[in-house]
Amino acid sequence: MKKYGMMKYILPSVLGVASLYLVPFIIAQKYVFFSSNSSFADIFSNLGFIISIKNTAVFMSVFIPLAVIIGFVTAFATEYLRLSFWVQAAVILPITVPASSVSGFFREIAASSFLENINGLFIVGFIFLWSCIGYTYIIFLISLKNRDKSIEEAAYLDGSGTFRTIFSIMLPLHSEALVLAVIVSTYNSLKIFRMTYAIFGEYPDYRMFMIQNFLHLKLKELSLDTLMVGADLLLAFIFVLLFFILRSGQKHKRKMSL
Repeated sequence: MKKYGMMKYILPSVLGVASLYLVPFIIAQKYVFFSSNSSFADIFSNLGFIISIKNTAVFMSVFIPLAVIIGFVTAFATEYLRLSFWVQAAVILPITVPASSVSGFFREIAASSFLENINGLFIVGFIFLWSCIGYTYIIFLISLKNRDKSIEEAAYLDGSGTFRTIFSIMLPLHSEALVLAVIVSTYNSLKIFRMTYAIFGEYPDYRMFMIQNFLHLKLKELSLDTLMVGADLLLAFIFVLLFFILRSGQKHKRKMSL
């Protein structure tokens, strides 16, 4: 009875997601499968798409791991070294700051002569780390505060060093938090377009040109067949990435339960 009672709260959300996202997405597939142009062949010869995919792949492969590592290190330092309140606030507060309120600041920094010769992708990466480390920090901090300290104490008594304890005991024990941190960082990496759009405008430097910029321009041009092919490829990539992340997390969980 309780199960069916919850349905009245879940059903509006399901209907909203279906009507606003799933159904329009399925209908829009006609531009992919019933288009007179060979969209899949054309998109891989599109220089803008190739550049955007390359930049997105480099960005995600470099800065998502960095966001997770820095979040864990900061949470570890908070728990074991008792970082001050101001350091913790400096890590968490950027997640509450709207992109438009800091766009002028980052635009001035990016335009400075000091950063002229630095790859624009690293500037976007810095903005991403600044705005998103707070999420991974909170995830790891909550996980560390709920840990079983007796396991670590037993490892130290057996002569295990700090690094061995971290990599052999702590990280496997907090594998669920690690998986969640990677998923949240992946989600935030796809939202970075809002920040770069507010700072660098519609046409950023080609080194900052990401897949979201490409899709935005195709939507503006109403090139719907190319837009949908690009969106399908991005969605497939995200699904494959999430599959491997969750599979890896389940494998670690089974290994720890043995």
